[in-house]
Amino acid sequence: MYQKKHNPHYEKIEDEPFEIPQNWVWCRLGNICDKLIDGDHNPPKGLNRTTEYIMLSSRNINDNDIVDLENVRYLSKDMFEEENLRTKLEKGDILFTSVGSLGRSCVFSGDGKYCFQRSVSVIHTNIYNKYLKYFFDSNYYQKYIVENATGTAQLGFYLEQMRKSFIAIPPLNEQSRIVAKIEELFSTLDQMERNLV
Repeated sequence: MYQKKHNPHYEKIEDEPFEIPQNWVWCRLGNICDKLIDGDHNPPKGLNRTTEYIMLSSRNINDNDIVDLENVRYLSKDMFEEENLRTKLEKGDILFTSVGSLGRSCVFSGDGKYCFQRSVSVIHTNIYNKYLKYFFDSNYYQKYIVENATGTAQLGFYLEQMRKSFIAIPPLNEQSRIVAKIEELFSTLDQMERNLV
């Protein structure tokens, strides 16, 4: 109970989504982030030439990475600097698709000058970023997104819905252990797939 009593993010909830170990806590996503922002709602058209300054949308976040860089908007340095004031992307931030293709995510490696359209949210968390990313990938959270997405022409899982969503948080050393185990399993599966080819 120590972690619950002394954790400023801990919030008692009546109907916990599922039972967690006693030394874990439920917290709202908004309480464990010092940045949770979406991209530009009225993005610039972009340039007709290639530059190093790139605006991404949800289609560029897939397979735990930034992809499909042939389909992006190129910006001038001045345009990028203005756009980047909103999201201020940093190494370790989580990129999360919040409009259209919902719930895909990756941890930003720090390579590239990127800003975003509204369909991508940028998250900087106070817990282990990889643990939070894998929690987003969980069946529980993916189902939560589907059940709480709103919109007509295009479904969205918007910032206020994200802020209010609950995250199950283990102690930090256990967050690291869980991430290491997940990545070990992924590595094993990748090796098995290579051996089958």
